[in-house]
Parts: sequence; structure tokens; C-alpha cells
Amino acid sequence: NTLTASGGVDVQGPEGHLTADTLTYNTSTDQLTASGNVVFTDKDKTTLKLNKLTLTGQLKTGTAEALRLAIPQLGEIMQAQSAERTADNRYRLNNVTYSPCKECNGFGNKPWTIHARTITYVPETADTGAELRYAHATMDVLGMPVMYLPYFSHPIGPRKPKTGMLPPQFGHSTVHGDELRMGATINSPYENADYTLRTRLMSSSGAQLIGERRQITDRTHSEVRGSYLNDTRTGKVRSHLDVEADYVFQPGLRMGLNGEIASDDTYLNDYFDRNDPYLASTLYGEWADRDRYTALSTTRFQDLDPTKRAGNTAQVMPHAQLEQMLDLGGGTQLTFGGDMVSLQRGQGIQSRRIITQANLVHPMLWNDGSKVTLGGRIRGDMYNVDGSGNNGNVARALPEATLGWEKPYISPGGTHTITPRVLGAISFHGGNPEGVPNEDSVAYELDANNLFQESRFAGFDRVETGPRLIYGVDNTWGDAHATQWRLFLGQSLRKYDDNNLPQSGGAATPVSDWVGTAEANPVDWFSVTNRFRLDNATFDIRRMDTGVQFGRIGDWKPWMRAGYSFLDNDTENLTTDLNLPLPYITDGLRFVAGSRNDLRFGHTLEAEGGLVYRRDCYELSFKTRRRGFVNGSIQPSTDYLLNIQLLTLGSESD
Repeated sequence: NTLTASGGVDVQGPEGHLTADTLTYNTSTDQLTASGNVVFTDKDKTTLKLNKLTLTGQLKTGTAEALRLAIPQLGEIMQAQSAERTADNRYRLNNVTYSPCKECNGFGNKPWTIHARTITYVPETADTGAELRYAHATMDVLGMPVMYLPYFSHPIGPRKPKTGMLPPQFGHSTVHGDELRMGATINSPYENADYTLRTRLMSSSGAQLIGERRQITDRTHSEVRGSYLNDTRTGKVRSHLDVEADYVFQPGLRMGLNGEIASDDTYLNDYFDRNDPYLASTLYGEWADRDRYTALSTTRFQDLDPTKRAGNTAQVMPHAQLEQMLDLGGGTQLTFGGDMVSLQRGQGIQSRRIITQANLVHPMLWNDGSKVTLGGRIRGDMYNVDGSGNNGNVARALPEATLGWEKPYISPGGTHTITPRVLGAISFHGGNPEGVPNEDSVAYELDANNLFQESRFAGFDRVETGPRLIYGVDNTWGDAHATQWRLFLGQSLRKYDDNNLPQSGGAATPVSDWVGTAEANPVDWFSVTNRFRLDNATFDIRRMDTGVQFGRIGDWKPWMRAGYSFLDNDTENLTTDLNLPLPYITDGLRFVAGSRNDLRFGHTLEAEGGLVYRRDCYELSFKTRRRGFVNGSIQPSTDYLLNIQLLTLGSESD
């Protein structure tokens, strides 16, 4: 009942592939015994190298001696004195050494190694990734024992969420003192939810607790984040809460909450490096299909400017929107819309408004390649205002007609396209009566993106009126796959002066500033984008936003980005980001840096720089950050952060 084979034995089975010098098979017990240069590879490509292996005939269960384990993602990672393979595809290993590291040159030891009495290898399933579970383990660093671990586990192979500890981070700040950041994540795969808990211990500011919860189901999605700090530096309790949640009743019909609140104006800036001008919390419901959109919402704003009083901030209670589109055929569309909002304040102006409008768009394509678009709009507004010098009701009617034309001219080779474009608009002059408050149209900036809009104001409270003519020319060079060069230049004319337009916006005079965009992307490792606004008479630069990129973005590729922003008589900023691998010093080392500078006043707002070193099994990073601005109680500070990650043991980035 025994079959013996020797000399390059090769066995194939449904559960794996076995090679050995000698193999014995007992037909009575259905047992295989392999010895001499034994290599077993299962159907998941996990490879065992060992001296002796005993398996069932179907290669499902067995025992092994002097085993070495290799997996496709990391190679050989483990050695064991003996092992067992169970029917559920698990391995139990005894007297084990685990490390995915290579030996450090000059030390004769690996950077880190784990020795354990037993390790259980659990293969990947549909819900969880592969993992190793340890019992009675010791961690060594460069051959020196540093930690005893009675039990722990970690994922290996492809990234999948897993319950466990996150790697610690160490830091120092001139404001918050010495820092230690620790965290843990809890994954609930069958509930489609996970939790992350963090603690930030600061010698000068106390202990900060941070929690997150995320969940998704067939109908719901929710994310909740919050923090709490009894700030020993200021003597105040500080906190924040952020909630995102929605429930889908049916496709197109849902309700939800997107909200965030902070205990004070500077908390998020001080502890989370956020520069939000305000926080918004919106409770909403919406219904949409192919031709209709309806929404009802209410929003609470929290202004984070320390110099402003909270009672002056407008609160939206409520806001209703309705839009209905009718397809009249031939590309012609008729759209009806309505917008109703009530703004409340603790102090200052209270207002209610109702906006109704109808828009007709009729495009025509001519045989010569021209596109002509006829448009018409009628809009009626009703405002009710109190708390100002113009209390009471104000009504206005805003009819408007537009005619647009554009036509591309393409060179014989197809590499150059010139597209002139013209838009004419006509409406009654003076559509902004004094009694209409300006709540949502404070922002106005003429640029290449909004040049051909009938009104460049944000919101509804202010509109551009009177006869207007807008024109521009777009030039592009390149092929069908990419634009290598582009230059756009345009301008608008109006018959009347409009004192509702801000002087700095670029269109306050009848002849507006010139606006344009220039792009250059001659090769895939270099690009320049420039948006500009030039004075209509002198061509002096009144606004410029420029972005430059060298290199292809990637951790181990050299690249640099710079952004320059200039606004006449207002701001001038420069931002930079740099990633520079240093292989001439050592492989795996790179220098990273970034800055934000106020060129108008000649000082650095924020700057950061540091080194990141990554090997096969760990990553070290040391960064220094300087914050040079003052915001309320926040003073300039210098921070130092050291982060250590043992790769393959699980982290937020690996």
C-alpha cells in the first residue's frame, strides 16, 4: 500500500503544487510524506520551503519541519521550527521568527524582527485580508529586544481595513510642547463600519481626544468626527464636531445633514492646521430626476474670523429651490426656476426673498461650422427687508435677451485651432434698486472662466444690466489627445457705467479689463498655467495666477510645483512644494518641503521641510514646520514631528 518516488518529484493537486527529492504515498491512510528540498505552493501562491512535509493526498492538511514561508507580496518573511496546515487553509507555526526586512549593512542584524512561540497565518477571505496572529512574542530592533507582546495580530499583503493600533508619532512644538500621538482603528466588516480613536498628548496643552466613525449601507452613508481638549494652556475646554450623513429613500430622493461646529474661532486652526473662513451646517432634502430638481434646506453658519461678532452672521432659515426643464426638440430647452430664502441675524438686517425665472435656449449649427445660440430670460424678484434704512417690500423685473456666436477654424494639419466667440446681451439698465440688500453677491471677479456669463455676480442679489457685448479668441495647439499650447484673450463692453460693480473686479468701467489664459504643456514633465487680467488701457497686470510644475508627481520621482498669485493693491502670494529623492546619498531617502509666502509684506506664512527614509520594512520621517502668522489667540510657532512606521504591520498609509 506504499508508493515511493525519488529524484525531482512533482505533484499537482487541486489545493496546490509540491516538489521534493523524495516522496512516499500511503494509499491506506491517504498520506503524503515529502523530504529533501521540499517546496509546496498552494493555490493562493503562498510558498513553503522546508526539510520534511506530511500532507493528505488532496494536499489540504499536514505538518512540517524546519519551515520557511514566502508570500507573493513580500517574498520570504518567516522561519519556523515546525508547522501544521489545517483544512481551512490556515498555518500554525511554532518557535517562529518573522521579519520582512533585509539585513542592515554593517550591523549584521535586521532592522526589526519578531520572535514568537506560535504564529497563525490566516489567508485572505472575501471580507478580510490575510493576517498573522502572534502569541508570546518579542520584538527586536537591530538584534536587541525592546518589547514583549503576549498577543497581537497584523495584516499582510493587499491593504484592507483591520482592527488594531496605529503607529505612534512624536513631535515638539514651541506652543504645545512635547507631543505623543497614538491611535487605534476598529473595523466592523459585517456592519460596513469602522471607528478610529486617537490621543494627542501635549506637555503644554494637555490631552486631546479625537474620534471618527464611518458607515455605509445600501441606503445610508455617514461619517462622524469629533475632538475634545481641556486646554491647559488657555484654561478653556475646546472641541469640535463634524457630521456627514444621508439617507436615500429611492434613486434621486434623499435627505441628509452636513454639519460642523467648533467651540471657538481658532480651535481648528490651532490644532488641525485648518484655515476655514467659516463653518456651515446644512440639513437638507432633495428630489431629482432627468428633468426636475427640488430641494429644501436650512443652514447655520459659524464665522471663524476672530474680529467679527457672531450675531452679525446671517443664518439661512430656510432655503427652497425648484428647477424644471422642458426639452422642446432640436436642442431647444425651456427651464423654469424658483428660489426662496429667509436670512436671520441676531443683529442687523433681516431679509426674505423669492426669485422666479424662465430661461429659453435655442442652439443652431450652421453648415459653415458656426454655432449660433439664441437665449431669452424673464426674471421676477420680491424682497422683504427690515433692520436697515430701506425697510419694507422691494420688487423688480429683469427681462434679458442674448445672442451668441462661435466658430472653430482648424489648420490643415489639425494642430492649430482658432475659435472666435461673441455674445451680445440686452436688458433694461438699472436692475439693482437701492432697497435690495446684497447678501450673496459680494464676490465679483472677471476672469476667463466667467467672461461669457450674462452676469458675473455670485448669487442672485446683484445682476449686470444694460446692453453688453462680450468677445474673445481661443487659440490651441496640439493633437487630438492633448493640448500642448493655449492662449485665450477676451473682453466685454457695456453701454452704461454700473456703480454696483466693484472697482477691483475688472469690469466697473464700460470697457472691461482684458482677461485671458495661457497654458504650456510641451512635455509630460513640464507644464505652466497662467490666468491673468490686464488693464484695458495700459495693459498693466491687475491680477495674475500662475502655476508651474516640473517633473512627474510621485513619491520617488523628483518634482516641484510653484504657484504665484497677484492682485493689484491687495495681495501677492507664493506657494511652493518640492519632492526630491536623494539616491546619491542612499536609496529610499527623499527631501520634502513646502511653503506659503506673503510677498506683499515680505514674510513667510507657513513653511515645512524634512527628510523621509523608506526601506523594505520601515519608514522614518522627520519634519520641521514654521507657522509665521497671527490669528486671534494663535501665535507664531515652530513644530517638529518624528514619525516611525513599521511597514507590513499595518498603518494608515501602508
